[in-house]
Amino acid sequence: MKKLCIAGLIVVEGLSVGLWLRERAVPETEVTAIERNLPGEGSSEVDLEVHTSLGAMPFHLDVGERAYSAEELETVFAQGKAWLDSVWLGENASPEKVTEDLYFPDKIENTGIAVRWIPENSRWVQYDGGITEEARSEAPAKTRVRAVLKYGTEERGYDYELTIEKPELEGGALLRQSIQADVLRHQAENPSDETFLLPASVGEETLTWYVPKKSDGLKVFVFGNLLVVLFYLSYEDRKFQKNRQRERELAADYPDIVYRMILLVSSGMTVRGAWEKMVQDYCRWRHSTGKRRWGYEEMENGLREMNYGVPELTVYENFGSRCGTRGYIRFAALLIQQVRRGARGMNEILAREVGEAEVARRENGRKATEESASRLLFPMLLLMMVVFAVLMIPAFLSMHF
Repeated sequence: MKKLCIAGLIVVEGLSVGLWLRERAVPETEVTAIERNLPGEGSSEVDLEVHTSLGAMPFHLDVGERAYSAEELETVFAQGKAWLDSVWLGENASPEKVTEDLYFPDKIENTGIAVRWIPENSRWVQYDGGITEEARSEAPAKTRVRAVLKYGTEERGYDYELTIEKPELEGGALLRQSIQADVLRHQAENPSDETFLLPASVGEETLTWYVPKKSDGLKVFVFGNLLVVLFYLSYEDRKFQKNRQRERELAADYPDIVYRMILLVSSGMTVRGAWEKMVQDYCRWRHSTGKRRWGYEEMENGLREMNYGVPELTVYENFGSRCGTRGYIRFAALLIQQVRRGARGMNEILAREVGEAEVARRENGRKATEESASRLLFPMLLLMMVVFAVLMIPAFLSMHF
């Protein structure tokens, strides 16, 4: 990661120096006039440096766009009117039969002309071109809208007449509308009746009414199975994380357990006596601190097995199997060998185990640090890309090739 950061700094510094040298090598260009933007493109901002007898001073100019001449403005208004004529109906084919919403643009692109729409009856036609339900219910409804084109202080108004019609329905939509109308008519005829008789037919169509069944089986099946799967995955993930944490703590406890076993056995205690002593010390420590250590917890389980009558060698073998790591399995094998044969040199072997365990613990710590650094790598790369963009984009935009 350090190398990557250093490489990034070298790139940034090299690019900055290169751009500075390039700017120093290009002579200043004297300007006497600034070209305006075309009408409709808006004003432009220019940073200049003015030289006077008192020295050079930075100057910021806001140059307005070029305005239309009188002849050009009339032409642009006419072109804008022609464009509105082609788009204001939206998806409707004719102003004599308007069934869908109208299209009211608020400006004419690339001209600087703003458009304001004024409906004759806003209860029928809204200011954004929408056709109201009231207008559709009163169809056919004749009305008009006015489009006002404005550029600066100049305005031109154009009127558009239209007739709003009910939308044409086909198939199921038409039948649904007929049923709805018949239902409303039946309700209005006898509003005081205790029951409302549903229509048995509409035109030539026979109607049969049912209360739809509420089927929750599919919802329960989908969401229930999904919940079970999510619960299982969550349980497995918690179990996996717990096992990883247990393995880390076992690896951290291993050097201490082996080292204390060496000290106690070297002082003349038997393996079982040393085991009991270590468990007793751990229980006092746990009672005073309220904390737990997995390696010593497994030793306490082993002592409990001994007290229940399980053979000592079997307890050590079970201890290595429960811990599951190579170090603990080897440690259990050495204890079994010590009990069986009273092997000489066992302390030296266990001392080597302590050294190897310390090396393994440092290696695990290094891996954990690398994992933490790798989690931060992606945000750091994003930050570096943002820094590069902030530095390079303005530089390239200022270049003139």
